Amino acid sequence: MKTILLMDAIIAAVGVYTAIQAIIMKAGGKISTLVVPPEEIKGCKDPKGYINTVFPLMLILAVLVFATGLIGVLCDLEVIAVGRVWTIVELLLFLSALCVFAWGMRRAKEKFFGKM
Repeated sequence: MKTILLMDAIIAAVGVYTAIQAIIMKAGGKISTLVVPPEEIKGCKDPKGYINTVFPLMLILAVLVFATGLIGVLCDLEVIAVGRVWTIVELLLFLSALCVFAWGMRRAKEKFFGKM
């Protein structure tokens, strides 16, 4: 097995795991330890508000991470062929989503947990 194929499969799996955690968090009303360390969860002023704020961020990131991993797997298996330009666009979309996610998570943490 190619190492890069394994990495792309792991990236796709992380996207699925993130989506599942977001859905569980939203349905259960409890903040996931994926986004906040367990010792800090008690300090949240409004858990439901925090969950409602980070849920869309997590889903957007999860979808883009999964798509990135899936495209990588399909390219590694030579099912599809994408050009160098598409690879750069894909990377920029992924990094942009990651930056938006980090920015949104930081703002949500400041709003619902106080200043960091």
